[in-house]
Parts: sequence; C-alpha cells; structure tokens
Amino acid sequence: MAKERTIRVLGPIDVMTPKGPRSVGGPQARAVLGALAIGAGQAVPIDHLHQALWGDHPPESADNTLQSYISNIRHLLGADSVLRTDHSYGLEIAAMDIDAVRFETLLGLAIAAKADPEECLRLCREALHLWRGRPFGDLADDEAFRLEAYRLGELRLAAMELSLEAEMALGNHDLVVAELEVAVEEHPYREHLWYLLIEALAACDRRVEALRACGRLRNVLAEVGVEAGAELLALERELLDGHGVSAAPQV
Repeated sequence: MAKERTIRVLGPIDVMTPKGPRSVGGPQARAVLGALAIGAGQAVPIDHLHQALWGDHPPESADNTLQSYISNIRHLLGADSVLRTDHSYGLEIAAMDIDAVRFETLLGLAIAAKADPEECLRLCREALHLWRGRPFGDLADDEAFRLEAYRLGELRLAAMELSLEAEMALGNHDLVVAELEVAVEEHPYREHLWYLLIEALAACDRRVEALRACGRLRNVLAEVGVEAGAELLALERELLDGHGVSAAPQV
C-alpha cells in the first residue's frame, strides 16, 4: 500500500491519505472495498464479491464491472494492494492499515491493561477516536455487512463501558454521570451501563438519584418481561441502608 493510507470502515467507507480522506466512489465501489476489508488477510471469492454487489442476480457484465472497481482500489492504495489468485481477490496490506482492525487491537490491549486505569483509558480513547459513525456507513444494513456492522457496534459499546470504568477507577465519577445518563437512554437494555450510572451517582453522594436510576432500570426490565435480579436488589438495599456502591456488577 502507498504510505500512510488507511482503509476506514468505522463510518462511511473511504481511504484516508496524507492529503485527507479520498472517496472510493459510489455504493458498489464502496461495497467492494468493504467486503475486501472484512476479509483482510484471506482471499475473498469473486462470487462473494458478486453477492455483495448484486445479491443473487449479478449481471452478465459482473466480472468486468468488478475488475473496474478493483482497478480503482489499486489506484487509491497502490498497484500491489489487491492480489488476484484463482477465483478470488485479497487485500495485500498491513492489517493495522484498516481502522476496524486497529480498533480491535487497541481494545484488546485496553482489556489487558484493565489493572492500570490510566493506560486502559488512554487505549480506549485512542480506539474510540477511530469511530466516525455506523460501520460501513450507508451500507450497514445491507446483507453483506449487517452482521459485521452489528459485531463492531457491540465492540464499540464494550470499549465505551471499559473507558467509563477506567474513569471511575480514577475517581472521576462526577465527570461520567452525564455521559452515562445519555448512554442509558440510547442503550436502555445494556444493564451494565445502568449499574455504572448507579455506582457513579452513589459515589457523588447522589443516593436519591441512584435509587431513581434503580427504579428506571426495573421499569425497563419489566417492559420486556424480565424481573429485577439479585444484583439490582442488592444495590437498592445498599443505597437504602446508606452505604455506597462498591462496584458495578458485571452482567
């Protein structure tokens, strides 16, 4: 790959160059690069690329059209960036030149550094900074990208939770309350976010609000037919007894 070029899929698909972001082209051109990025490190069958572009009904010109998209990608990334072997194409680039791969690598390092909150937080922030929107942009709901978009979205939430835990481990409870309030509204069924919010409020001596958050979580669970578990009951008991919450339960 030409120097300092990054394939970006954590948002609209494009290529970052030393001169700024470069468009790959229309939806089909982006779909080819997105499919190759998902399959980075291995050969991606041409039939799979046809499926990503046209579903079960590729046109007679499918091979020629695909070749033109591949040619455009080579123009952006370098002549040797895409290799054809038999009936497949594969990206010939460093894994870390794909933002999604870099994100997952940084998240793994952050998890390993959990015992060091400052380092964990630094790594989480670096990982989350790579995000610009929904994975694969306007292609996120296409069949070829839906599952990977969902998987990456779940990892982003895990990174966000880990960063908030690190902030709280550093004693920055007051700084994360507002962020957690927004997070539980956006992801109401993510129980761990609620527990983090309750812990942060309790640590800020906002016990009444912490109890209200417990009630809100109870209502959210009831809406989907789930009864409050032992963890939530224990939190409420601690708060009613005037105790702080030692740590958010893992769920």
